[in-house]
Amino acid sequence: GRVERALTKDISGLGVCVLTAELVEPGVPVEMEVHLPDREAPVPFLGDVIWSLPIPPPVKGGKPLAVETGIRFLSIYPKHRELIMQYARLHALPPP
Repeated sequence: GRVERALTKDISGLGVCVLTAELVEPGVPVEMEVHLPDREAPVPFLGDVIWSLPIPPPVKGGKPLAVETGIRFLSIYPKHRELIMQYARLHALPPP
């Protein structure tokens, strides 16, 4: 029942990793829209949280600044999945 904004860290044809302010329990259903920079309209989908882990703070004993949350696509139109996969291919970072 809450609406929140989150920064996308990683995206693929299977799901998305976003930065959230709080831990989210695995299994929680989410209704999301992803805004791709090269598209006017957002890409909507239904998903569920797979994992949620705090990012270690920069200072030992400090408070985590954010939480990484992995979300799996459960219901997404095939054309929207293809848009995301195309975006991911074009903007993929080289391996470290």
